[in-house]
Amino acid sequence: MGNDQSLMALETSNFAPKISLFEKRLTVILARDGAMVCAFCPELDLVTEMATPDEALADMLEAMRDYAEEYLGDLELYQNSPNRAHHLPYIREIAACKDAWDVRMPIEIQQGRIQI
Repeated sequence: MGNDQSLMALETSNFAPKISLFEKRLTVILARDGAMVCAFCPELDLVTEMATPDEALADMLEAMRDYAEEYLGDLELYQNSPNRAHHLPYIREIAACKDAWDVRMPIEIQQGRIQI
C-alpha cells in the first residue's frame, strides 16, 4: 500500500460513524386484541388500537406528540392534576423531538398479552 492509500485509509477511519444510544424512559407494550393490536404506554396512560403492530406503534407515537402538545397548551391544568403532573418530564422530552424517529428513541417496545 502506497503512502497516499495509507493516508486516505487513516483519514477515513477518523470519520467512522458513531451511534449514540438513548436511555429508555418510556415503554410501549404491543398486545393482540382479537384481530387488532393495542399499543399501551403505561408511563403516560395512553392506549391506541390498530390493525397491525407497525400501525399501532405509529399511532402511539402520534398520540404521544398530540398529548405533549395538548399538555403544554394547558400546562397549569395538567401539571396541577394529581394523575398527570408526573408526566411533565416525559412531555418535555417528547416536545423537544423533531419527528416520530426522535420520539421513538427513548421508547422500549415490548410485546404482551391482554388479560381480562
